[in-house]
Amino acid sequence: MTTPTRATLEKALKSESKLQAAATQIANELTGGTYNIADLAEQLGFALTSPDTEQRVAGTKLLSAVLSALPGDVLSSKQLEFLTTFYTDRLRDHHNVMPAIIEGLNALVRMKQLPAESVPLLLHAFFQYTTCQSQTRGDRTKVFNMLKFLTSHCQPELVKMSGDFLYGLINSIDGERDPRNLDIIFSFMPEFISQYPLLHLAEEMFEIFACYFPIDFHPSKQDPEAITRDALAEKLTNCLVASEQFAEWTVSLAVEKLDSELLVAKLDSIELLHQAALKFKPDALEPHFAQIWQALKAETFPGSDNADVLRCALKALAELLKSAAKVPSISQNYQSTVLGVVLPHLSDVHHRLFHPATAISLMCVSGDATYAADKILNTFLLKLQAIELNLTCCEERIRFYHIIAQVYKLAALRDSLLKLDKTILLPLQDDVIQALRLCERDDFDAKQQDLELQRAALSVLCECVPVLSEEQRALIYKALVQLVSHPHIDLDFKMLTVNLGALQPVELQSNFIDICMRNFDIFSEFIKRKIYANLLPLLPQIAFTQRILDLVMRQLFTETVAEPGRLLALEALSALLNQEDQRFIVELQQQSNLLHKLIELANQTPELPLASLEMIAAALSRIMQQLPLSEQSAIVSEYLPTLQLHQTAHLYVAKGLLGYLHKDISLDDHFERLLDDLTKLSLSTDNEQLREIAHHLLCSLVNKMDNNEANRNQVKRITHQLKAAVKAGDERAVHLLAWLAKGLVVAGFEEAADIISDLTDLLEHPTLSSAAALAFDIIAAEYPELDLPVVKFLYKQKFFHTIMNKLGTKLSSYCEHHMKAFIYVLKATPHSVIRLNIKQLGPLLFKTLDAHNDAHSLCIALGICQNFVQQQDTYFQAHLGHILPSCLELSKQKTQLNMQVRIAALQLLYDITKYPTYVLLPHKVDVTLVLADALDDPKRLVRNAAVKARNAWYLVGAPSGD
Repeated sequence: MTTPTRATLEKALKSESKLQAAATQIANELTGGTYNIADLAEQLGFALTSPDTEQRVAGTKLLSAVLSALPGDVLSSKQLEFLTTFYTDRLRDHHNVMPAIIEGLNALVRMKQLPAESVPLLLHAFFQYTTCQSQTRGDRTKVFNMLKFLTSHCQPELVKMSGDFLYGLINSIDGERDPRNLDIIFSFMPEFISQYPLLHLAEEMFEIFACYFPIDFHPSKQDPEAITRDALAEKLTNCLVASEQFAEWTVSLAVEKLDSELLVAKLDSIELLHQAALKFKPDALEPHFAQIWQALKAETFPGSDNADVLRCALKALAELLKSAAKVPSISQNYQSTVLGVVLPHLSDVHHRLFHPATAISLMCVSGDATYAADKILNTFLLKLQAIELNLTCCEERIRFYHIIAQVYKLAALRDSLLKLDKTILLPLQDDVIQALRLCERDDFDAKQQDLELQRAALSVLCECVPVLSEEQRALIYKALVQLVSHPHIDLDFKMLTVNLGALQPVELQSNFIDICMRNFDIFSEFIKRKIYANLLPLLPQIAFTQRILDLVMRQLFTETVAEPGRLLALEALSALLNQEDQRFIVELQQQSNLLHKLIELANQTPELPLASLEMIAAALSRIMQQLPLSEQSAIVSEYLPTLQLHQTAHLYVAKGLLGYLHKDISLDDHFERLLDDLTKLSLSTDNEQLREIAHHLLCSLVNKMDNNEANRNQVKRITHQLKAAVKAGDERAVHLLAWLAKGLVVAGFEEAADIISDLTDLLEHPTLSSAAALAFDIIAAEYPELDLPVVKFLYKQKFFHTIMNKLGTKLSSYCEHHMKAFIYVLKATPHSVIRLNIKQLGPLLFKTLDAHNDAHSLCIALGICQNFVQQQDTYFQAHLGHILPSCLELSKQKTQLNMQVRIAALQLLYDITKYPTYVLLPHKVDVTLVLADALDDPKRLVRNAAVKARNAWYLVGAPSGD
């Protein structure tokens, strides 16, 4: 194949589509080496040098399109030098040719073999003969993308251009208004500014960005890829702090705009100061700190009415102080300036400046912990020494202690706690310990304020454990013993004992733990509970592990321990097992054979109360879940054959062993007996707790059963037995069928369909219809305490379609129990499935809202409607005339229905206001009038929802509300 002929090229230049197709073909031929770019330029010369402007435009456009389509490594440096000369000369051509030239330049600079000296030639010519801002938006985008590429790939060449490139770049950017182009500029300029010398043009460079600050831009709602104002503002801020030469101008700009009444201007200005603190060195900001502090003080002291402004201002101040901490002299200058203003206001908790002073003081500690903490703590020490310590007036002390605790915590986070001045810390801690020891006085009556003082003192001591003296720790141990043995006070000091144990295990052991254990048996149940609560968190510390375990085991398995004490020990064991990891539990089981001891304890005579058996079952479950499969299987084989499930203790042991048994462990050898025993128990006992255990075990058992014929036949046998009981009118058999169906449905067994069919038929039964409807709630509901590990993919969708096929034809008659059952099913059905069937289900939902006869069904129906309305579903938009009266009626039902229904109805009314205004306006007056009744509802939460909904309806159609 030869070079394209003039006739071919003339034909290609006639339309845009032909030109692009030709460019692609020519690029492929050039890549394949069929001919070279010089041959193409020669053939295209008639258009490139034509006196007709339109033909020159078309010819240049074709050449540029070819360059854009070429891979970056096809053209040689010689060819690129030739093209550079052509394009630099062509920059003086008619302005109509410029778009094509810009496209060509954009492609040219990306060529890998482009000679280094060609870059300055191209840019000098471009800046000299072209004005960027006179081009179209699309062409400016290409220019900025070209400049972005050059600044990241041609740094040496651009540095050699010195001020010429900077000046050209500034002129190209200056005046740009398009958000997309600004996004490109703001994205690459921070890196450029930080890496290139700005010479004498630093201020001009800063000013081209400062004119955009703060960003005032609202993206189009129709643009799917709109640039957000916040994203653009963030990138602009990065430009303004890209060079330390900008420090003075950045501060002046931020302070100036901080005076604005516009919230967005304030927030952007504060964020600019925050970024300046992050990017600029302390010595660059030091000359301007007084100016910055005065500006931030106006927003923090006493503080802005806007919470966001206050929070951001404190964050910026904290970063300034933190950055300054790298240079001690600068840091102390900053700290002295700030603390000199706020410390005098920390002495009076009732002064309006106390809270802002506190917030600023804590920011100081987060910056330079050692210097600021000493100053602040000394201020509190002087104040505490001047006020009397008593129980009648401790509000001020409580507030001081809370702040002191935060100061200690921040100092510890900055690794400065041990560096603080001991002459301040020790007397301050003495005061706190004295406050804690007030509980030892006879007149301490455990009023709320007295307890608050104790909690505040404990919060301080938790944080200052590493700097407590030996004498102070001794007093604390005495106070802790007093607190734990007090007959009425129940204060949480777990963190204090944990921290003391980590640093002083021997002291804590002898002064607190041994005393608690020595007198444990004579303590009341209330005190024992407190001891467990404070000792169990110490278990991970190896110094205390065995002693605490011994205490719990002794209380569990000693025959002489009375039942209340054993129940406490069981609760402690459950807490211990829940807080520890698998390794610990497995080791505990292997070392002490805990599971066997618990089973023996459950089976002892006389029989334990149900509360204790429940705790034993929970402990057994936790242990079983952590053991390897082989051990789980061995334990089941050992204990299961001996269990008689009609005995309460044995049933609870079965719950512990089988409730969370791994699904891979086969129970085929015991399956028939378990089914029979659990079924018999469920049908015969009147104890609801025992029936619930039987139901959960049956449900989990059939869910995990091996899918073989023998097991399925056993399920069918039990099902027939239950059907016979149903015919005899036994409501308990209906519930049991529901639990069997639940396990089978989740696992995807076909036998579930027969049970569901029977339950559906029962919806028309004269006496069992209500139980049958509730059966569908059992099948559909989620039970976190129920272990159903075998889950069939899309089982919820299959369950829905099964019910739809059974009940679909009967829903048109709107029988109450059919409706209720189907609503329960919809609760568990994925939203996407409901949406596909909404035309069939919509009338049912509306009829449920009109029925007003069952709060549970109403809450489900309202929740489903809300999901659709929040997505502004068109079906519900078309039926607002039905939904609105129903919701308004439900919002007024103060006697028949509970408040959850009223709140859900009001929330739905609120969500409806998100529909287009023209849809809502016909209903506005009626809705706002009826909602007035809900404003007087006796329940506060209902009134809150009513106010929210009514305000939203009032704003429908308002000038600023759409």
